[in-house]
Formats: sequence, C-alpha cells, structure tokens
Amino acid sequence: MEKIRKEDRFKIDVIITSPPYNIGKNYSSYHDTKKTDDYLDWLHVVAQRSFWILKPNGSFFLNIGGTSSEPLIPFLVLNKFISAGYKLQNTIHWIKSISIEKEDIGNNNQICKTGFSVGHFRPIRSNRYLTNTHEYIFHLTKTGTQNLEKLSIGVPYQDKSNIKRWKSVEQDKRDRGNVWFISYPTIQSRRSHPAIFPEKLASLCIKLHGYLNKDFIVYDPFMGIGHTALACIELGINYIGTEIDENYINIANNMIVEKKKNLSKSK
Repeated sequence: MEKIRKEDRFKIDVIITSPPYNIGKNYSSYHDTKKTDDYLDWLHVVAQRSFWILKPNGSFFLNIGGTSSEPLIPFLVLNKFISAGYKLQNTIHWIKSISIEKEDIGNNNQICKTGFSVGHFRPIRSNRYLTNTHEYIFHLTKTGTQNLEKLSIGVPYQDKSNIKRWKSVEQDKRDRGNVWFISYPTIQSRRSHPAIFPEKLASLCIKLHGYLNKDFIVYDPFMGIGHTALACIELGINYIGTEIDENYINIANNMIVEKKKNLSKSK
C-alpha cells in the first residue's frame, strides 16, 4: 500500500467551480464589475491557492464564459491559471441551446428525423453579435497527463456498425467528446442566483475524473447555492464549499437538506 505523505493527507481530489465572470451579473452582495486587471489578479490568487490544495493527480474543472461583446474573458482567466502552474488538459464546450436541422441529423438517427431546437437562452438585442449559447469548462491538471474514466459518461453509438468496426470497442458506448449539451430547466419565477450551473454539469465532471476512493473530496470555492454539493450527495461522495454570501449559504443548506431527505425516501 502506497504511503500517503502528511502534506497530501487532506488535499482535494477534484475542484469544480464557476467564479463570477465580471460581466455585471446581479449577485446579492458581490459586485461583478471589477476593473479587468483587479479581476484577473484576484482569480490568479484563487489559481495559486487552489493549486496548492489540489492533489498531484487531481483535476480542476473551471466553468467560465464571456459575453458576445467580451469573448476573451475565459481565455484571460485561463492564462492566469496556467501561469499559476496548471496544465490545460481538456477544453469542454458546455452547450446550453442548440438547433439541428433535418439535413444535419443523418440517416441512422432513430430519435428524430425532422430537426429540432432544444435548450433556452436570453436573446441579445444587438444587431452586431450572435447570442452566446455556450460556455467553457477548462479541465486543468498539474501534469496534463491525468487518466480519465471517459466511458463513465459515455454515450451509445449512433451507427451501431462502428461497434464491430473498431477493434478497441467492447460495448455500445463511446467517448462523449468535449461538447456537452446540458440545458437549464425552464424557470418561470425569479432565480435565487443569477449564475447557477446545472447539477448534471458537476456530476459529469466528477464521473469523468473518477471517484472510487471512499475518502474522495470535491471542493467548490464559489459554491453559490450548492449545485456541486447536490451532485456529490447524489454520487455519495464528500464535498466542501466556500461562499461569501450568507443568503446563498442558507439556500444551499436548505437544498442540501431537501436532497438528502429525498434520497432517503427513495431507498
């Protein structure tokens, strides 16, 4: 059995988070309008401190987006994490809405043959820019060589003939790839947080990294209303989170209690 070094004993396996994007979101206490240099310096500190607490074989999944008029924000932030020592191992594109027309579906798709639009977003009024319907998830590691459990989030082959065509294929499941469609549920009432990400997004990241160790810990430094925690509860793993807004903390705690209650009922 490999001996665990004292300095690694309480370090984190996976960090999943979505910091403020500095685009003027209406948080209840944080002001999302820092000067660009101050914003980037702040996240550079987050990058440095997170690098220290992450295990050597850990993963940091950084969800960040820009706007149609400020498209470079994600890459400026990414550069700060790289300068802190991280390696960019994968770039995942989180698609929140997509439209697929009939001629692009393919003959072997049995689900839909007419084309469709799925997901939703708030359209922008500008005549200069297209509405931005995707965000980035930068998968960062310390070495850039971390093995992943890709088939744990795999998807069935559309063309089943590929199962026999590729010698390495042993089942009807393939790599999901780096484009993930995860839509927001439609909410008619006011959101309790202006920039939540779906519980499924956190769940896919955790499964992709792999979480067999019973002492596995996931950390979200910008916990918000707790969706990373909810994903961890669903998967039966440990989590910790930090959040500066007391209102969001209370909402997260209530959602955590409700999640645990519902899981206990379903057993």
